[in-house]
Amino acid sequence: MVSCQKVIDLKVKDAGKRYVIEGNITDQPGPYTVTISQSTAFDVPYAFQGVGGATVTIRDDAGNSEILQEVEKGVYKTSTLSGVEGRTYALRISVGEKTFTSTSTMPHLVSFDSLYTREQGYFTKTVKAAVPVFTDPKGQGNSYRFNQYINGRLDKGLYYQNDDFTDGLTNSFALLQEDPDSTLHTGDRVEVDMQCIDKAVYKYWFSLDEASTGDGGTIPSNPVTNIQGGALGFFSAHTSQRRSLIVK
Repeated sequence: MVSCQKVIDLKVKDAGKRYVIEGNITDQPGPYTVTISQSTAFDVPYAFQGVGGATVTIRDDAGNSEILQEVEKGVYKTSTLSGVEGRTYALRISVGEKTFTSTSTMPHLVSFDSLYTREQGYFTKTVKAAVPVFTDPKGQGNSYRFNQYINGRLDKGLYYQNDDFTDGLTNSFALLQEDPDSTLHTGDRVEVDMQCIDKAVYKYWFSLDEASTGDGGTIPSNPVTNIQGGALGFFSAHTSQRRSLIVK
């Protein structure tokens, strides 16, 4: 798999309530956030069900450690921790009688050189799509994720890529998927967040994509999470770079 760019619509059997953890640390100034919630039944509209009262700790391999503060139910934030390329971060969560752990290593930054749009055929029509420009460094092992915002709205496409078949090459993959609400039009403001992610986080997004089979609204029980202890979700230490443009 070189690149997959797809709308994630999930339709899987209800696996019962489970804890869902989502945590991000970047090379940008904090605070950084960890959220803890519970999954919902698949026939219930999604709403964030925050889990309060947890003890959330993040430490890095340079000896820094911090207990996150709960700023609202289920939302925990850092105040002093810094995200640094090359460091490994360890997450530990205690909630009730449950303990969850995870580690993620922040890759070294690959420069997000520029962003442009191009017209291309897509099924039976021609559409405009954003193309991030970066050159993958030689030596396989780099993985990437992209978030695309159109007029300030995060589109529902899942964009990720590794360098299994593009090692050392300049990217030419467009951020393009089937959702008509994410089609670009003249005058739209597009912003793209390029993340350099580690291999375990890439596997999470890849497996989440593989789990998408139809309509739905909650996280399925089978993505390959990098969180130990039985929770769903992910913990990602990654670089973050943003570029934007106005579609012509």
